[in-house]
Amino acid sequence: MPRFIVLLFFLLVAPGSMFAQEVQVPFDSSGKIDVISSDIEQSLRLFPTYQHFLEARLFQQRDSSFILEVTSIVEGKHLRDRLPKTRQDVTQLRHAVDSLASERSLSVFLDQNSRSKFLVYETLFGTFVYGPFIIAASNPSGSAGTGIELVIGGLGYLIPSALTQNSTFTDGESSLALGGAFLGLGHGALIDVLATNGSPGKESFVLSTVTSIAETGIGYAVAHNTNMAEGTADVIRYCGLFGAVQGAGIGLLANNTNPSGSVISGLALAGSAGGFYAGTVLANNQKYSRGSASVLLTAGLFGTYITGILTAAAMTNSNFTSTDGRLLTVMTMAGNAGGVVLAHNLMSDKHYSTADGINVMLGTSAGYLIGTGVAYLILNGHANNNSLWTLAVPSVIGTVVGFALSVSTNGKGRGDDHSSNWKIDFNPGGFAGLLIKHNRPSNSTYATPIASVRYNW
Repeated sequence: MPRFIVLLFFLLVAPGSMFAQEVQVPFDSSGKIDVISSDIEQSLRLFPTYQHFLEARLFQQRDSSFILEVTSIVEGKHLRDRLPKTRQDVTQLRHAVDSLASERSLSVFLDQNSRSKFLVYETLFGTFVYGPFIIAASNPSGSAGTGIELVIGGLGYLIPSALTQNSTFTDGESSLALGGAFLGLGHGALIDVLATNGSPGKESFVLSTVTSIAETGIGYAVAHNTNMAEGTADVIRYCGLFGAVQGAGIGLLANNTNPSGSVISGLALAGSAGGFYAGTVLANNQKYSRGSASVLLTAGLFGTYITGILTAAAMTNSNFTSTDGRLLTVMTMAGNAGGVVLAHNLMSDKHYSTADGINVMLGTSAGYLIGTGVAYLILNGHANNNSLWTLAVPSVIGTVVGFALSVSTNGKGRGDDHSSNWKIDFNPGGFAGLLIKHNRPSNSTYATPIASVRYNW
């Protein structure tokens, strides 16, 4: 009897519960806008009657009717209005969203979360890297150099801005594109050393600029076509850097008494390509967040330092030979690779946020600073002690303890895949306002902002 009552209860009540369920549906016909945020509302102006609009969502109920849920702030409190809508109402709303988005802002359909960050970096690259490189290569006279730098700096914003206006720019796309910008500078210099047989000239500045720009585009295209996550992109570019170091190390092993610049450059380029492949394999083996990738970078860098300084300390009292040089090279390479493998294994069951990764980097660096500081305090009390062990041992212990404590403290991680809660909007017109000379005094206190910064807590 009790079982029959329970069954009867579910037969009577459950259908009513199921009937009342609702599913969130998109606002546009292409299915890309699930939420009208305050940023989108500023472009589309769909809900002008709400003075302090926060967001809107659309829900479909089991009976094919709809509910439009609008959240706003009224007298300091969150107010949520749930407005019934018919299918005809929703069709008209979607038509309005499609039309307004096409007329006013195509970018509302796109994930451009990292576009502003990318444009800031590209403007800085144009002004402080590409511009000076071109000046160094062309050696212009007088004020022409300043003019070239300013023009290239402005183009560093305008060209990328125009090219990405109606394109997606996710965290992964930004990460691999900026990785290409940084690594491309080094790759260009290595290509020039290889091509000139170790005798580079001013053309290396132009070549580095060209390869940096080219690898920026390649990085974006690869990340875009593979829908790459930011953690994956970070691992690939970090391993590309480490691969170049490994390749250069192999070149030194081949002949460390009279190393050939062209050989080392060629092997460094090949090593960087191998590093890109190794990073892809690691990222395919397990899911990396941005913070987890930062741990890999930290372990790779400090692993190189630890094995390098310990090996150098062991050689302090011996006559340095070519064999010792090869051993030092092998040990630093092993420390770098070992650090990467260690971090990969440590992160296999963890999902670190950006903050978690920064904590590990800072904690490891703090351990290194404390250990090295203790070593110098010891050396100060023993002025005749010139042994590198006195410096190496406390420094290494501090670094290892700092890294271990940081990883242990963060545990499994916070599970945040996003680049940052910071939102930066860059306005190059603010720079123009600084450069334009004002002939007449003004009582206005308003100045065009160069950038706006916001942090979402």
